[in-house]
This record gives sequence, structure tokens and C-alpha cells, in this order.
Amino acid sequence: MRNRRMKYLGIIAVLLMLTFTACSGKKDNKTKENTKKETTQSSETDSREEDNIEPTVKTDATILTVGDIKVPYNEVMVYVLLLKELYEPNFTNVIWDYKLDTGATFGEMAREEVLNQIIQLKIMTMEAQNFDTVLTDDELIEIENYANEYLAGIKEEDREKYGIDYDTVFKICKDNFLSEKVFDVATMDVDTSISDEEAKQVTVYQIEVSTASKDKNGDVIALSDEEKEAALNKAKKLLKKVKKEEDFYTFALSNSDDSQVEYTIGRGDKSDEYIDAAFALEEGKISKVIEDESGYYILYCVDSFNEDATAQKKEEIISERQDEAFQKLYKEWLGNYKVKIKQEIWDEIQF
Repeated sequence: MRNRRMKYLGIIAVLLMLTFTACSGKKDNKTKENTKKETTQSSETDSREEDNIEPTVKTDATILTVGDIKVPYNEVMVYVLLLKELYEPNFTNVIWDYKLDTGATFGEMAREEVLNQIIQLKIMTMEAQNFDTVLTDDELIEIENYANEYLAGIKEEDREKYGIDYDTVFKICKDNFLSEKVFDVATMDVDTSISDEEAKQVTVYQIEVSTASKDKNGDVIALSDEEKEAALNKAKKLLKKVKKEEDFYTFALSNSDDSQVEYTIGRGDKSDEYIDAAFALEEGKISKVIEDESGYYILYCVDSFNEDATAQKKEEIISERQDEAFQKLYKEWLGNYKVKIKQEIWDEIQF
């Protein structure tokens, strides 16, 4: 329950990891459009050595106002320290200067995501009363325990430097717990009935003969007609050979253009041609040569209905439906609250 209820403390990290991995610069500007910046003062960090500079603002100074709720500098810094703790051990602090496709740095993206998530949390806590949603005594005790545990994990020097104390962390944990309850109540009417066919997952081994290559820039180059014909002939020969083998998997390891042999898949994960063939196979059977835009494939059915994977897919579909329903609702909420940032203090937030 704890891990589920603290999802907002980790969701920023997840969003950023997806952004970093894909080098994607697409962002939601809805919050930005509803934000009134009180000043336009800019303060850019020129060197990573500034990590050790003491903040020039009071740690309890209001950095953000959402509706009637004031968010202090030290509360924002808890989220910043969380991300620094997650990323810097593996990537060092140079990660914050990493340039994304949009031209923005990873650090700038991180600041934007921290801002958006804090705004969302505060709005959700204010909407709690409209759903008659409150925290129980048992939940408050759990929050106290978690806050103490979390605070103990923050370095003493950081606690002193940024004015982070028990009350700061307790408030953040309380917001996270309450927001999760609001999410559950707000999305309780979402249709959770998912058929086996809709969520069906099968497990197959595959042999791939690729019909595409990449240039030095990573762009896909299609093969010529002659090369594709040669690839098809190769696939047909591999099909004849693998039918004589006792171990499809071992044969595939040595003869497939894809280093991954085993896949658990469902609708949408591969091309329609690939999925149709995979779904039609009985366990232990081998497909004919399948063609799609990426290449030629030979499949071996390991599990024609992977129950565990199908159950997990159902949960994913439900979660997607809930998220979609919530985002529509949140868009309405966001328009009802004035959001103001004190830019001169916000510029103090640097990674």
C-alpha cells in the first residue's frame, strides 16, 4: 500500500527517465498556460560547482501559490533532492546539462516536471473535500512513520541547507496519500471489465530476417527489391531447417537478426500480420514465414494464452482508462485555480 500511495513522489522520476531514454521533448503546456509569473528575472546556472552554494532565499519563502495554498522553497527542494539522489549516482551531476531534442536541458525538463506535479498535487488535495475524502487515523500513523523514515534518508547537511524538517516531509507525504485517495474516488466509475480477448497475451520464440538497416545517423534504410528477395529466400531456408531441430530457441539464437528470441505480446505490440500469426498458433507449433514492414519472421508458440501476462495487461488497460478519465477531470480543475510563481525564488531551484 505504501508504494502505491507514494506514487507521486516517484512519478516525476519515471517521466524523466522516459524522456531521457527517448530523448523526447514533448511536454504538456497546460499548466504553463495557467501560470502567472510575477517576475521575469532569470538566473541560469553556469557551473555544476554551484551545487554547493548556499540558497540566497529564506528556506520557508513562498515559491509557488496554487489557489490558497502556499508552497515554500524547502518543500520544492525535497522533490529536487529526490531526483538528484536517483540520477546522480549513475549519471553524475552532468546529466542535468544533457541536451534533449527540444534544445532544453534535462535539468530544465526536471524543473518543469517538478513544478507540474506539485501543482497537480495541491489541486487534488483541494478537490478532496468535493469527494468527501479524508485521511483516516491509521493512514495518518502510516504517514508519520513514512515521513520519519524518509527524513532520515536525507543528508543532515541538506536538511540544514534547505530548511527541510519533519513538518516539511510530513506535509509532502500527506499530500501524496490524500491525492491518491482522490484519484481512486474520482476514477471509481471507470469501466474495469476487460475481456480475455482484449487483453490476451501469448509467448513466442521468433527468428527474424530483417529487411531494413540503419545508416550512421540511426535512420532506417529499406532494402532493395533484390535484397528483400534474398532475405525471403533465407527465411524460407531457415524455416525448413528449424522444423528439423529439436530446440527452436537455441537455433533462433544463432540464426535470428534480433538478439532477443522470446516475446510475450498482445494486440498493438507488433504488426497485425505478426500478431494474427502468433494468435493462430497452437502451443509447440511453428508458423509459416510471416512478412511485415520490418522483415520476415518465423514463430514458435510457447504459450498460446499467458495467464499471468494477460492478467497484468488487464491491470494496465484499467490503469490507462483511469488515467485518461482523470486527466480530463484534472483539466477542468486546473482552470479553476490561479497559479502564481515567484520567479526570482523559482530561479534558485537548480539541479
